[in-house]
Amino acid sequence: MTDASVRSAARTWDDPTESLEATNARIHDGVPLDQLEQRADTYVASIFGRFARVDPAAAKSILEIGPGTGFIMEAVDRYLRERGLAADTITGLDIAPNMLAKARERTGGRPPFEFLRYDGIHVPIPDESVDLAYSVAALQHVPKLYVYHLFLELQRILKPGGYAVLHFLSFRLIPSHIKLEPWVTEIRRQLNNETGHWHHFYAAEELLYVLRDATGFSYVDIHDGDSLWVCVSKTA
Repeated sequence: MTDASVRSAARTWDDPTESLEATNARIHDGVPLDQLEQRADTYVASIFGRFARVDPAAAKSILEIGPGTGFIMEAVDRYLRERGLAADTITGLDIAPNMLAKARERTGGRPPFEFLRYDGIHVPIPDESVDLAYSVAALQHVPKLYVYHLFLELQRILKPGGYAVLHFLSFRLIPSHIKLEPWVTEIRRQLNNETGHWHHFYAAEELLYVLRDATGFSYVDIHDGDSLWVCVSKTA
């Protein structure tokens, strides 16, 4: 059972009264709607281009954690098809059923897209069944304890030769973040379990020790900047 903190953090993504158009306008950091596909293509280029060991041809079972309304899922499919490749499944995993419903609506529910709800703790996917898992601009909104547990779940569900590519906010972004919103507002929102966009920041050293030494990934590659891009695998 998830506690009040993760339920509160997830609630902002789970508004059943909000239209798909309004959701897209709200959750994409002010990016114009006609540029969302292009931005998704840029993210996918990072997923497949930053880490030489991630082979698009081997990505048959793909999982996105926190898919929003499905733009990046579509961009992954587009990237593969443009190279004569195709995934068997591209699954969006989310704690918010109404966000999953909007993603299903946008993608038309057509193959290879699938959608799966989870409770924020246990990923309902069999052991060693995923070739590639990824998450972009999503884990920053999740309380850290649950992200750390997700690392354990990724360790479980990734195939021995599979990879996860994960995106995080760096502590370096805090100065620009507090120009948009007072730090005390961010803290009070989380202390009071208020609905809204929670933000959590990471350091490369933190992720290295948590992913390698605590979680047990044999391969950890971190690209350190204002955003942190991390690639992990159980295979060294």
